[in-house]
Amino acid sequence: MLTGFARINVAINARSEPAYRILTSAAGSDPEAAALLADFQRKRDQGQGQIARALARAGALRPGLRERDAADLIHALMSPDLYRLLVTERAWPPERYERWLAATLIDQLLPAGAGTIRHRA
Repeated sequence: MLTGFARINVAINARSEPAYRILTSAAGSDPEAAALLADFQRKRDQGQGQIARALARAGALRPGLRERDAADLIHALMSPDLYRLLVTERAWPPERYERWLAATLIDQLLPAGAGTIRHRA
């Protein structure tokens, strides 16, 4: 499941990164852009929160990890800003970022040994 979400995240960010960059820049001086950005962030938070909720309901979160903390990790790791930093600024190929994201999500959210993907960034 997390590998699939990493793939979807990369596909979305690859298409929307230029528009997201413009929107975040404009949000500082344009109230309509700020409202659009806030709506985007709210929807992203809701969608990514569903991942944490599904993992928690399935009893799949690593021991001691609360659903809210899992949602925070997912929100940070799947951030368009992190995608931009690694893929655009640091020139990681999207495939490398996708592998790293999937491995990191698995390592951070699931019990040790639960994932078969290992960090190969």
